[in-house]
Amino acid sequence: MRIDIWSDVVCPWCYIGVTRFDRALAAFDGEVTIRLHPFQLDPDAPIPGVPARARYARKFGDQAPAILERVTSEAAKEGLTFDFDRALTANTFDAHRAIAYARASKLDRDLEKLLFQAYFVDGLDVSDRTVLADAGALLGLDRAALDRYLASDEGVDEVRRELVDGVERGITAVPSFVFEDEFLIPGAVDTLTFERVLEQMRALR
Repeated sequence: MRIDIWSDVVCPWCYIGVTRFDRALAAFDGEVTIRLHPFQLDPDAPIPGVPARARYARKFGDQAPAILERVTSEAAKEGLTFDFDRALTANTFDAHRAIAYARASKLDRDLEKLLFQAYFVDGLDVSDRTVLADAGALLGLDRAALDRYLASDEGVDEVRRELVDGVERGITAVPSFVFEDEFLIPGAVDTLTFERVLEQMRALR
């Protein structure tokens, strides 16, 4: 079964949704192939990053504290810690390039999870190529090679094409999970829903 996932490493609902999906996947005994695709929740976010609370305040005004409180509470239900007092909202284009680079070693999903933690827990700037190279090295990737890749133009056109492709496919929000290129689950649905869809898609194959 093929599952395509569109997400962004600074998207709180993506972290929650991917966590719920992985919990369902752990209980599923079928064969699954997963492909990550880039999406930029805030394509105009700066490099270097800026305090997340300030960025949210500019975007949502007086509603920002309530929005952050709600998503932090939902994350806690999944065992996740969000620290928006430390988080730095930053442009994620290079983060998506790094994830694409890690795909060749089948470490793309692992790198995405490390970058979720870097942003939501550790207060690291995910637009910083040093942060990205360090994260890749933690997974066993050649740090120097990843650093050279990020410093070059490699992967730039590919990520841009994938971003456009997502829009053309109607992906307007994340997370988005597409099963067998035909069934879309938008948003961070609960684990039980993911479990049911996995079983239903298997039955249809």
